[in-house]
Amino acid sequence: MPDNVWFYLFLIAAALFIATAVALFAVLHPARDRADLGNVQREYESPNFARTAGFAIQAHPDSEILHPRRFWLVNETTAEIEYTITPDNFARLRAAPSGTLELPDSFLNAEYESVEEYEIDGILITQSHSPGRDGMLRWSRDGFDFVLLAETPEMNLLGGVAADFVRQSAAAWA
Repeated sequence: MPDNVWFYLFLIAAALFIATAVALFAVLHPARDRADLGNVQREYESPNFARTAGFAIQAHPDSEILHPRRFWLVNETTAEIEYTITPDNFARLRAAPSGTLELPDSFLNAEYESVEEYEIDGILITQSHSPGRDGMLRWSRDGFDFVLLAETPEMNLLGGVAADFVRQSAAAWA
């Protein structure tokens, strides 16, 4: 009987070790961006990337309809905030120092049916979209480039949230 106790204790210890190893791997191992294969994304608890990239997202929209969900640093240079836009939309806000912003290939290489330029509070916005397909907003402010990426957004979603994102998004060197 005492031999069986040691055997069961060994099994429990091994199971706990394996569970701990899997949990640590899941938390510490960087994720791969499904939208742009090859990019390495590291998740953060807040949009402060000062230790790795030298900058932080100081302000970003957070309201009843714009819900930030997760914070990422892509390839240690581009900040990303995943958003749920009520009721059923999803978008990603990316920011990086001017000239270094990384865009997923699916957005960068897309042929958009409509490309419009307009201003919000003196900031030039470029809105690119195609009905039923991906769309994006691009702008620059205070030495940082920003882009809002939406995969198959509802009609005029980007135009409807553009002012909130442009006015409320800011980045700064740490």
